[in-house]
Amino acid sequence: LMIRRPPRATPKPSSAASDVYKRQPQYDQMFASASRETNIEKNLLAAISFQESQWDPRAKSNMGVRGMMMVTLETAALVGVEKRLNPEQNIKGGAKYFSMLQNKNKIGPSEADKLSIVLASYNLGPTNIIKIASQIDSDIENVTWEDIKEKLKVTTGEELNMMDIGSYSRAQQAIDYVDRVKSYYQLMSAHACVDPKDQLTFF
Repeated sequence: LMIRRPPRATPKPSSAASDVYKRQPQYDQMFASASRETNIEKNLLAAISFQESQWDPRAKSNMGVRGMMMVTLETAALVGVEKRLNPEQNIKGGAKYFSMLQNKNKIGPSEADKLSIVLASYNLGPTNIIKIASQIDSDIENVTWEDIKEKLKVTTGEELNMMDIGSYSRAQQAIDYVDRVKSYYQLMSAHACVDPKDQLTFF
């Protein structure tokens, strides 16, 4: 006697996760506009924003950083953002700041190294990344992202003038941030059928 088992139900994403993914289309043109202005790939900007705020224009950290790209007051003044809770201003401001970091960055022998290092600078602050790179090699152009990752793994929040959360160091958070942005960028690019050659420009 064969007992026919009912098919297993396909697990559905939580309503909270579903809401997050429904947000992105309404901001897609804003990412596209910021991309045109800064020459930073649209999906990369969207991936950064997802990691920063989960595409929530009202996102706020306990350090007072706000908006889609989690822009500080200092950065907002630097890039001309008047209203950090305005998603279009915040996205363009974050994109401009990221572009500035790219243009000023001297660390890394390859384009892949440089982009990972700029992502870490966006998350951890360029001063901290330059300091770490200088401790590794006086000629920072030779310092790879892997070199910086290894150094970050043994760096405390106190050394960065930041606060660690229990055993999860602020430096490790930066490493994970870079990895997650890369992964989500690749996922979004695949979904948009972007030529893999274009992706290799970044990673």
